[in-house]
Amino acid sequence: ARYRRTVSRAMSTASAPRAACARAQRRARATSRTPSAAPMRRGVKTSALDTSAPASRANPLSFLDDLRTRIEDALPEEAKKAALRAAYTSSAGLRFAFFLSQGVANSRGTDGRDIDVGAIAQAVARVVMSDDGNGNASAGSATPIVRKTMDGSDMSEEQAQEVSEFLEQHMGAILDVFKRECEFIENGTYKFPYDMDPSTAPAAQWNPLAVSALANANARDQRVVAERRNAKKGQELRETYVADPKRYPDYYLQNFHYQTDGWLSAQSARLYDFQVEMLFLGSADAMRRRALPYIADFMRDRDASTTKHLDVASGTGRFLSFVRDNHPELQSTALELSPHYLESTRKLNKRFEGKGGSLRLVEANAEDMPLEDNEFDMITNVYLFHELPRAVRMTVAKEMARVLKPGGKLFFVDSVQIGDGKENGMEGAFELALDRFPAFNHEPYYKDYAVTNLVELFEEAGLRHEATATAWVSKTMVFSKPFDGQELPRAAELPVVVPQEVETPAAVVEAVAEEKPSETESVGDDEPEIGTRKF
Repeated sequence: ARYRRTVSRAMSTASAPRAACARAQRRARATSRTPSAAPMRRGVKTSALDTSAPASRANPLSFLDDLRTRIEDALPEEAKKAALRAAYTSSAGLRFAFFLSQGVANSRGTDGRDIDVGAIAQAVARVVMSDDGNGNASAGSATPIVRKTMDGSDMSEEQAQEVSEFLEQHMGAILDVFKRECEFIENGTYKFPYDMDPSTAPAAQWNPLAVSALANANARDQRVVAERRNAKKGQELRETYVADPKRYPDYYLQNFHYQTDGWLSAQSARLYDFQVEMLFLGSADAMRRRALPYIADFMRDRDASTTKHLDVASGTGRFLSFVRDNHPELQSTALELSPHYLESTRKLNKRFEGKGGSLRLVEANAEDMPLEDNEFDMITNVYLFHELPRAVRMTVAKEMARVLKPGGKLFFVDSVQIGDGKENGMEGAFELALDRFPAFNHEPYYKDYAVTNLVELFEEAGLRHEATATAWVSKTMVFSKPFDGQELPRAAELPVVVPQEVETPAAVVEAVAEEKPSETESVGDDEPEIGTRKF
């Protein structure tokens, strides 16, 4: 009882100054100037956000930050961890429940699956109460979550059980992602996500009226998306835009995910993160953040104010915002082809103005970056490669290698691939997900991506593989650029897999599992060591 009271007092004491400080920061940001655009270069639109002003000038009440820090430092270590755990669990649980409810509501409004809400509740309870976080739907006694296909046709009992078992595994894996992230936060590997704390999150994210408006806009759009999916109109965008290799390439003009306007409207940028989180039940950001421990390891002995960071294909800038939240003094560049998504990046990252770092915005294709050779200390790239044709993937990989400094690192996040589920015993679930995802979401290059040897691809581009880790259906990989004189170790030869000849994903899993890439060779004693430990 005394321990619970200690934790309760710790949480209430620590949250008050945090909330007051956040309010002061929002007032300070509201009075800041609008950044001016930098000159255009090589025909590519660029702009810069000057965030180098001292924090004390941007926030006159920064003493509240110091007060909060002193209070938190005075708390016992276990009390601080308990408070963090309680706050994260509450936020993650709310996030999971919200996006699960949105997914169920969307399904009922757009297809004929007739999801059983009671069966979902039972599945969630099994997952939460089980020791391994995967439930026990495989026992066959569980009530199926769905009994109909999307067009309303009846499933066989065996099909219904198979799909329901997969959905339960899906929920269990997502909760495991949250549990793992909570451990990283408790251990101080990276900060409590700013958007999961009501005192520091964007106001619209926790404002009931704003959330309701966004949910309603998404529901309206999902009805249109369902019609587009049923009609298989994945290239509707080409009715409006003409492909131009120098502007919007042919492969880019797709309604990926069957989403309205593809990447080319402000409404698409507004709804994108909501729709992705609905698909992954609120865990998309957490899966992206699995790269943060590797970045923290890289930044441990570096001066962030002199570290140049490039975020390739920034999208709405969410992952970039988490990197900058943990390393606010970074000199960052966001490269994005869609002007609408780049504008979202600008807006979201305004919160870091006055924290010592800077942000340059570059509207350009990653195939031809208007950036200097050996310019950046680190590069981040999230969820791009599965939407690129095979030849373009190699072009982009070579561009990344070109602009990365020797000794610099690429932190790469994308979808898992065929064979990735073996290490955690979920190859069956992975196989099912990778087989169904491309058709349901209009991902024309996904199946080819799923059998691409990424280690070989990046090594051919001039980078060295250092680490790989998975978080449910997301995979983080770390590559480094060797210093002059270092030899580039080659991955073990893997069987060449031609996607068109693959009859079932299982055949590919067996082929890839036969051989694994060799461990990275160690560098010589007289050469700098740039290895990466695995998280």
